[in-house]
Amino acid sequence: MSPPTSLPPARYIVMNHDGEWKINLDNTYYGPFKTKEIAVDMAVDTAKKAGAAGYPASALLMTGTAFEPLWVSENAGSDAAKG
Repeated sequence: MSPPTSLPPARYIVMNHDGEWKINLDNTYYGPFKTKEIAVDMAVDTAKKAGAAGYPASALLMTGTAFEPLWVSENAGSDAAKG
């Protein structure tokens, strides 16, 4: 029997990009969203779904160069909130 493979982390990063609120996942931008709040809600909801599917997932808010954890799955580990 082969060892279990680990799933890649799913980091949903909410950011203001080119004057619009977007979500960055693996260097792909989704959006734009009308408000920061809508983008945050979408990122958290999607991260929760990824976490429920077994992915180490997190939703982060990027302000400048700082990351604020919005939600982190139990299996995400300590690196999830680092961006």
